[in-house]
Amino acid sequence: MSDANTQKKKIGIEPKVFFPPLIIVGLLCYLTVQDLEASNRVISAFFTYVTHNFGWAFEWYMVAMAIGWGWMLFGPYANKKLGDEKPEFNTANWIFMLFASCTSAAVLFWASFEAYSYVATPPFGMEPFSQASKEYGLAYSLFHWGPLPWAVFAFFTVAFGYFLFVKRLDVIRPSATLEPLVGKKHAYGAFGVIVDNLYIVALILAMGTSLGLATPLVTECLQWMFGIPHTLGLDAAIIAFWIAFNAICVAFGLSSGIKIASDIRSYLSIFVLVWVLLIGASTFTVNYFTDSVGILLNNFGRMLFSTDPIGQGGFPQGWTVFYWAWWVIYTIQTCVFLARISRGRTVREVCLGMVLGLTLSTWFMWTVLSSNTMNLIQQELINMPALVAEYGAPRAVIETWAALPFSGFTIAVFFVLCFVATLTLVNACSYTLAMSTCKNVSAYDEPPVWIRVGWSVLVGVIGIVLLALGGLKPLQTAIIAGGCPLFFINIMIIWSFLKDAKQSAWGTRDVAEEPVAEPAVTEARPQLAKAK
Repeated sequence: MSDANTQKKKIGIEPKVFFPPLIIVGLLCYLTVQDLEASNRVISAFFTYVTHNFGWAFEWYMVAMAIGWGWMLFGPYANKKLGDEKPEFNTANWIFMLFASCTSAAVLFWASFEAYSYVATPPFGMEPFSQASKEYGLAYSLFHWGPLPWAVFAFFTVAFGYFLFVKRLDVIRPSATLEPLVGKKHAYGAFGVIVDNLYIVALILAMGTSLGLATPLVTECLQWMFGIPHTLGLDAAIIAFWIAFNAICVAFGLSSGIKIASDIRSYLSIFVLVWVLLIGASTFTVNYFTDSVGILLNNFGRMLFSTDPIGQGGFPQGWTVFYWAWWVIYTIQTCVFLARISRGRTVREVCLGMVLGLTLSTWFMWTVLSSNTMNLIQQELINMPALVAEYGAPRAVIETWAALPFSGFTIAVFFVLCFVATLTLVNACSYTLAMSTCKNVSAYDEPPVWIRVGWSVLVGVIGIVLLALGGLKPLQTAIIAGGCPLFFINIMIIWSFLKDAKQSAWGTRDVAEEPVAEPAVTEARPQLAKAK
């Protein structure tokens, strides 16, 4: 939809969900930059308190939601359709879009660095850099990015698909989905406003975290290729450039340009992974993956329920709980998009296709990149502890790529991938936040330019603040802080979905038996947020 049509509809900010998050996040930024050392102490204390006292809740949350996925797959709703229309995309394109929507520049960092973290700070009281710790390096990545979290996402995708295409609700904000549970008065009253504000604050923190992980990869690539020193000022300049480019695209209505950037990112991701597999340690990669799958299957129960109350090494709190909070905080934003591209599919298709397609996709990424890192460590070709201690984690990641053959070409391609992925991240962030804080906006309307640009600036500021704090702990804490309130909101959304589905005609007969009017389609469908 054009900006002219947007103005005709008088789309503008919704003060009750725009200003409170703005004030809260602005205040947090101000307090943080006043004393970075004190802020780091508070952040560490908060992270420790939440993960050690309530980490078990995130673990049981994942288990409960996975059970819900199983019930959706084999229960009475398995053959229900998310809307009466035919699927908009064929299965291959659908799975490809699922993968593209659930990966961003931040996962390139984790896929390259995570295995080393597990070896350096291993679980179950293992010795760092021992044989046992190295055997668990990839296995734990496959656990954190495997069938369990994708099953949870599939469960929520079905829920949002029901609200979107069966109930025909506008679920730009989560409060709309809670009407069957709390009633219209509370869903659209003060309670709903609180829910929406918590969601927006959590989303800002999540987006700032992703930007805080992605930006150093780009600046470290610049340093490696051109010798430009990596400083906080360079990080800020890169973020400012992305924000300015995003503003230009929005102002001139170049949504097709962002779509092209997204397609380039997806195809380039596949090329990069295949390239690393071919020029890297291919035999080691296949063997390491096979061995890791065996370790995962043999230890899945222990990994799933580990809280380490006796050894108190902190591994499950620092990693498993952190990752489960990661999935919690991205659930609403990501699953709304996943539901939109799953229109017309049956519940069973969504549940099975997402788990199989996304597990294979992410396992391929983590296997290739983690195996490369682990092979370099195993062969003593790089000294990861020294690199991390002297230069930080982002530079250490770049060195794992630079150690490959044809290093100049490899780093250049990696730079382009990180750059494009982060550009689409900024655009997606600003779009999602603008849609969530506008009034009189439907699912197919474009939010005003100035709101999108404004949110992209704020997300960039959050990213810079987190980078200024330094290290991974502030980034992990931002995810934990955002995941705490959404933990409860997500549960209420599922509760509301199950209650309404049971009481509606969807619970007694197939949707196909109920003719549903085709929704009006505007000139252009905006691209929804796809970054994690």
